[in-house]
Amino acid sequence: MGMKLRIYLICFAYFFISACNIQDLRPSGSGSGNESVAQLEQQANTAYQNEDWQTAENLYTELTRQDAANAEHWFRLGNIYSVTGNLDMAITAYRNALSRNNGYSKAWNNLGFVYLRQATDTFKDMLQHTDKNDPLNQRAIHVINSVGDLMVSGFDKNAPD
Repeated sequence: MGMKLRIYLICFAYFFISACNIQDLRPSGSGSGNESVAQLEQQANTAYQNEDWQTAENLYTELTRQDAANAEHWFRLGNIYSVTGNLDMAITAYRNALSRNNGYSKAWNNLGFVYLRQATDTFKDMLQHTDKNDPLNQRAIHVINSVGDLMVSGFDKNAPD
């Protein structure tokens, strides 16, 4: 049961991040037209699309330094952290994206899923560290299964991005 849920969560995390991988067609947040930022952004996008997460992380981190007002850079960095399992850093990056654009629905969506993953991980930790006969373990199992079902079934491939 635990392995099946973990596989569902991993597949779903990859799927929802891929679904939110739509290029933002608006100009860069700084509007500076700086060619070095544009080149860096192109390299970062290529690494991201190729799932070269370490390179993409380094490049998007640099982009957030050079163009800190760009919510898309923070969002992409959050996605990278989420895919690589660095959930605390993903939350920070999504929060940074939202502080720059509080109507950024993809950032809100992904932030919510990261929190769900953390909640599920907390209940899994509970099961590992508490007595098997603890009455709250049944509740933890129920929460883990319910959140897993929600994450898997609550995402319609035909829904608009």
